Amino acid sequence: MASVSYPILPRLIYAVLWLLAFPAVIMLLLFRSLGQPAYRWHLAERFARYPAAASKDPLWCHAASMGEVHALKPLLLALRADFPELPLLVTCQTPAGRQAAQALGLRACTVAYLPFDLRWLVQRFLSHFRPCAALIVETEIWPNLFQATHSAGMPLWMINARMTERSLRRYRRFGGVFRTALSVPEAILCQSAEDAARFVAAGAPAAAVSVTGNLKWDLVPDEAAREAGLRRRASWMHAPVWMAASTHPEETAAVLATHRAVLARWPAALLVWAPRHPERFAVAATAAQAQGFRVHRRSREAEPSAAAQIFLIDTLGELRAFMPGMDLVFVGGSLQAIGGHNVLEPAASGVPVLVGPHTAHFADSIRTLKDAGGLLEVVDAKALQSAVLDLLGDDSRRNAMAAANLACVAGNRGAVEKTKARVSPCLGGSG
Repeated sequence: MASVSYPILPRLIYAVLWLLAFPAVIMLLLFRSLGQPAYRWHLAERFARYPAAASKDPLWCHAASMGEVHALKPLLLALRADFPELPLLVTCQTPAGRQAAQALGLRACTVAYLPFDLRWLVQRFLSHFRPCAALIVETEIWPNLFQATHSAGMPLWMINARMTERSLRRYRRFGGVFRTALSVPEAILCQSAEDAARFVAAGAPAAAVSVTGNLKWDLVPDEAAREAGLRRRASWMHAPVWMAASTHPEETAAVLATHRAVLARWPAALLVWAPRHPERFAVAATAAQAQGFRVHRRSREAEPSAAAQIFLIDTLGELRAFMPGMDLVFVGGSLQAIGGHNVLEPAASGVPVLVGPHTAHFADSIRTLKDAGGLLEVVDAKALQSAVLDLLGDDSRRNAMAAANLACVAGNRGAVEKTKARVSPCLGGSG
């Protein structure tokens, strides 16, 4: 196997930046742990200190956070069906991702944090677990880790790969480091043609890049869970009920102003609100209560009483369960310039979807749902309020959007089978 060697100057710049950033990264983890203590748990794993390996030669899958873990699930189930004895290792970088990975409930599946991308740490990680192969989900390009897998003779695939224009510009700044890292994967299986073009522009060999589609289209809602969500919604006394999902701080005012307008027209309305990060839960509740809203919290009241005006989902891993039965869902990170969040979960639940103008991270799926008629883009907070009021007052239009989303999701499935077909031949000895 040919060696991989990064150009000296970019490699030194990358190493110096990591050393300079390392104290700040540790401080950031500790700061986040003030609002979410789980950031302090298993801290040794981020330095590649792990309990004894539970399985030998696992298939290693890296999914940074909860959304990537959910996207990975149908592929893991498909691979486990073909290779029932194949042990698995799933690594994450956030507590929400780790919790989601543990909730997969897969036999012979170890869950751990990925260490920082420092050479001695990634070598210790690989020496400890000795994976048979690696699947890296979406845009997790770590130069030292990629070089170490190559040196170990371990096949590595990037799956469900995506890259925004912003990420492309960032990778180009580091020149040879990321360009050389992108020569390591056996294949880079992209969500869209646009993503594939950006990977090639970033330095990936064109022959290694292909389009297999977005694994998140294959997320089929569990029918029992969907029915449970519909029953829950039917038991509430509120009407209408809309959701603001994965919102960020600068979107708080827009969400609350919109709900105030909704209540003015429908006094029995309910907002189901899920801020993006756990450390924002208490802040969001305080902001709503300061404006006079009656707030119930999932962690305390479990279900909203008839008096509730806002029901705050302040627990992890439950948001998807509340989507069935919503009259519409606004997906945050899109009024604030974050880049958007996953719109396929509400679409697959058969719910109309609204987003703001900042959706670069999910541009392909948003364009597809918009063209199908199940998603609306709004330009600002005022337009969000107008769209929510219009849709909540138009049952027939909402029903048409919901049906369009269900049909669109069903028509775009297939990424799991395409990805499995590319990966399975190198796992043949594991079945």
